[in-house]
Amino acid sequence: MLVVCWVAAVVSCLGYGVGSVLQSVGARRAAHVTGVTGVALILLQGPYLLGLAADGLAFVANVVALQRLPLFLVQAVLTASVAVTAVVAAIRGEALSRRDWASLGVLGVGLVLLSLSASTESALRVSGLSQWLIFTSLLIPVVLGMVGVRLRGKPSSDLLALSSGLAFTGVAVASRGISGLPLTWHLLLNPLLWTILVQGALGMVFFALALQRGAVTTVTAITFVVEMVIPSILGVVLFGDGVAQGLVVVAVAGFALAVAGTLALARFAEPA
Repeated sequence: MLVVCWVAAVVSCLGYGVGSVLQSVGARRAAHVTGVTGVALILLQGPYLLGLAADGLAFVANVVALQRLPLFLVQAVLTASVAVTAVVAAIRGEALSRRDWASLGVLGVGLVLLSLSASTESALRVSGLSQWLIFTSLLIPVVLGMVGVRLRGKPSSDLLALSSGLAFTGVAVASRGISGLPLTWHLLLNPLLWTILVQGALGMVFFALALQRGAVTTVTAITFVVEMVIPSILGVVLFGDGVAQGLVVVAVAGFALAVAGTLALARFAEPA
């Protein structure tokens, strides 16, 4: 099962990376229209729909990966999907600088250190109250996102990016929580499943709006940092995610390198 989880993590990374390329193409085609109408136009673009399909595959793989792998590792692998878009950019003819290649190396080293230090165990089951608290947390990105839509300029894009990161945080936490539950029809009534669906949609909408209003590097950096750091902390608190004995320093160093490498490659989140 552990090998399957690792393969699923890699598939998820690749799926999100390819999906982000296709979605960014679709977003650019509708970049001349902002607001709700702009979002509707984005959703009608063929490349964007293909990107969503890739995201769907990646999400299923993500849930499989979380059966045994801790949130801090899986989130680092997922946000490392930006490295996939960097490689795609190189294949499409964009020359990568020495800094880009160095960032890919830093990211790779960080992921290796995380993989060596992570304790691979199933998530602890959370109470029904905790599940509903996770669900109601969607109010946070909703409120912040509505404020961001009303603002203009950089404050608008920054707040929308933050809202997107928080929504994807909800998806990550709910996915880790649901991995410890039996696959029965009762799962359809579980608030964690609805958290994934609702917050996933919110995250995509807020991220698309943020890309329309702000610089891709800044938007991606904010979103990635939020959805890497906060779920990692919550994974330890809620689900007992841990580090192998004696390897805490290795895990911290790996996480820091993964964050640094990802942020350095953030501009590739919306390739030309």
